[in-house]
Amino acid sequence: MMSRKSNPPSSSPRWSNRLYAIVTAIYRKRPVWMVSFSASEASLSEGLRAACASTAMLALGNLLHDPTFAWAAIGAFWTCLADAAGSNRARFASMMGFALLSTLCGGLTAFASAGGTLLAALAVLAFTSLGAFGRIWGAATSQVTILAATACVVMVDRPMRDVREGLAFLGVYLIGCLFAVALSLTVWRIQPFGASRSSLRAVYLRLADIAFDSARLLQQRSTPGEWATHAAKFRADARAALERSRKALASVPATRTGGRETYDALLGLLTEGEALFAYLIAVSGACEKMPGDAGRANRTTRAAHLLTGMSEMLRSIGADANEARWTHLAGLQLRLRRLARRLETVLMEPVTLKSDFELVDFAPVQSPPPRWRHSAAAMLARIWSTLKANLSPESVGLRHAARVGVTTTAGFLVIRAFALPFGYWATMATLLILQPSIAATWPRSIERAAGSIVGGVLAAGIGYAIHSPLGISLAVFPLVMATMALRPVSYSLFVLFLTPTFVLVADFATPGANEFAYALTRLGNNVLGCVLALFATFYLWPTREKTDYRAYLSDAVRANLAYLNAALESPRRSEKDMERLRRAAGLGSNNAEEAIARIRLEKLEDSMADTVTLTVLSVLRKMAGTATQLRLSANRRNMHDELRAWMAAVNADIEAALNRTIPPLRHELPARERLTSLEADAVGELALMQRLLTERMREARG
Repeated sequence: MMSRKSNPPSSSPRWSNRLYAIVTAIYRKRPVWMVSFSASEASLSEGLRAACASTAMLALGNLLHDPTFAWAAIGAFWTCLADAAGSNRARFASMMGFALLSTLCGGLTAFASAGGTLLAALAVLAFTSLGAFGRIWGAATSQVTILAATACVVMVDRPMRDVREGLAFLGVYLIGCLFAVALSLTVWRIQPFGASRSSLRAVYLRLADIAFDSARLLQQRSTPGEWATHAAKFRADARAALERSRKALASVPATRTGGRETYDALLGLLTEGEALFAYLIAVSGACEKMPGDAGRANRTTRAAHLLTGMSEMLRSIGADANEARWTHLAGLQLRLRRLARRLETVLMEPVTLKSDFELVDFAPVQSPPPRWRHSAAAMLARIWSTLKANLSPESVGLRHAARVGVTTTAGFLVIRAFALPFGYWATMATLLILQPSIAATWPRSIERAAGSIVGGVLAAGIGYAIHSPLGISLAVFPLVMATMALRPVSYSLFVLFLTPTFVLVADFATPGANEFAYALTRLGNNVLGCVLALFATFYLWPTREKTDYRAYLSDAVRANLAYLNAALESPRRSEKDMERLRRAAGLGSNNAEEAIARIRLEKLEDSMADTVTLTVLSVLRKMAGTATQLRLSANRRNMHDELRAWMAAVNADIEAALNRTIPPLRHELPARERLTSLEADAVGELALMQRLLTERMREARG
């Protein structure tokens, strides 16, 4: 049983645990097509900022009795979406760049629309192609250009026949954009370490997931298959969260890193997170081997309680890191290590939480930033070299831009031919759904359709309850807040709240309209956009994942083998080498799992080779767990000669299987009585890996 000091018996932790368990269950049980769902990544600050900017424009329009300010609200919302993370200079460049681009290109599209369908179609083709082509310069640029293209496909449905009225309309729209920029960079400034703190919170929540789910599996006496599923899901998420945190800390401007206690504290938390990740991997492996007989039930229950307490501590550390409550962290970390020491005495295979862990392969920028002239010259050189490299038919970026431009323009022509109301919703859906690869477009289209259906029902309900412009302005606030806050959580939830937001803003611009008809129109046009996007994805210059994913699998196998071999020799290896090998093994497994997931989405079926590959990846996770247990075991020893010779022979055979050179041969296993339990696990996993790769090689040859 846990002491009162380690796990105080208050109702708050129990309710927090239950709520967290519910959210985690939803996350784990989400449909396959919902590719993203991480409640820990919700950004309330971004949601409030966008809601204030948009609602202020609607309130101003209500005060001036000018429904055109609905477009200012839309401009403010889009500008908040275009906000790139990083320094204030980068944020200003992205938001102001979007404001000017969308006003100019959207205005040209609207004036072209007044000149007839042909001119409008040419404008849509040009601007949507250029918007999609912006992807070649990175995610931040793509975010700006694709949103500017979205403004074009929306404004094409508002032809500007009078120059004065058109300029007045664009002026109102630009006011909304500029208001969002000013609000974001003055009143609602984002803290320089905000992204880093948020990323570390996500790291510790993922680590809490591992501890919490390990406790659940212990209590339920789970099967090896359930432990394998646990390893595949939870370790991949934790590794990805750690890599995002590394990236966030590395991108902190140099002016903020030197001599800053906050930055040093964040680096320390990241280092501690890596140590805890390795420790929890070893703990989950040790928990899986705990016997399920009645005589050991008390030991199992104690281990589960301690893991639950560690989960609570980890979530508290993440929350304190996110809120910069540094004074509380030392006490929480001390309590966490006490729980780890108590857990060490409970496990059948004791593992130790290291206190001298070293963070490697991390190089934050420390050099001062160059002068603006040199920076501008370097940026222009990069832009030009990237452009030249992508001006060829083999360029994925150019093919994607052509696909987006042709499909969106075709959708626009269909809408004009049938005179569909609010047709820009279909072209906008097509523009935002289409991705460079089939594997990315397919789940995104399903998520958008699902979100639109639920969002349409929500919009109809709100529309029937609220009719006045003031009521609409107030209702838009929580909707915009939820839309922005949940955007990093799930694309489905983003679309769900985006749908009623646009419906109500359109209602503000056109008072007295039928809200239910708006919702149905939105749904129908979204479905049309999804269908067009899927058709283009499969039939217009499709970009598929490489069907031969041996490179991903080979890299993962080699990285995990290197880690296991080093762990067996761990008394001789430095901690820096061991940590580098562990991280490489985790990244290799993640990359291979993501690659095969994309391939299976494209094929919509599984072959025998896919099944064997998935089994290999599952064994790799077990090998990484065994290697980490060996590394952190309190009873480490040097490898004896017989085991070393067997390992060398099997490693050579596995390498031959990966290279498809000679068929691997089976070798007699080392004497069982000369192996520790962890060494026996490593031998069994290597023998299974050799057999699986042999089967896969034969399948590939067949």
